[in-house]
Amino acid sequence: MNENEDLDERKLLGSGGYAFARITEEEEIKANLGIPQIFLANVGRLSEERFLKYYCNACGKEYDGSPVIKFESPNEELGQGVILVEKGEYKCKNCDNIIALYRKFNNK
Repeated sequence: MNENEDLDERKLLGSGGYAFARITEEEEIKANLGIPQIFLANVGRLSEERFLKYYCNACGKEYDGSPVIKFESPNEELGQGVILVEKGEYKCKNCDNIIALYRKFNNK
C-alpha cells in the first residue's frame, strides 16, 4: 500500500461479526461482490492500525481497535496450478470467536 493513498472508513462484514476499518479504493473494489456490503474475507489481511473497532456476534459487543489477526503461509499446492499462499483469521480479543476467515491464492 502506498503511504499517500487515500483510506476510507468502511464496514466490513464477517460470518462472526463485523469491523470498521480504513481501506483503499482498490481494496474496496476487490472486496465488493456487486452488492452493497463489503466482506472482510475478500479484503484479506489488513494491519491492526487500520482497524477502528469491531463487533463480535458471540459477545454481542463492540470493541475499539483491531481483532486478533492470526495467519500462516502454507504455500500449499491445491491442484491445477493453484497455490494457497496465505490463510488467516480475525478473532475476538475477548472470547476468541472468529470474526472472519480469509484465504489468498496464486496461480502458477
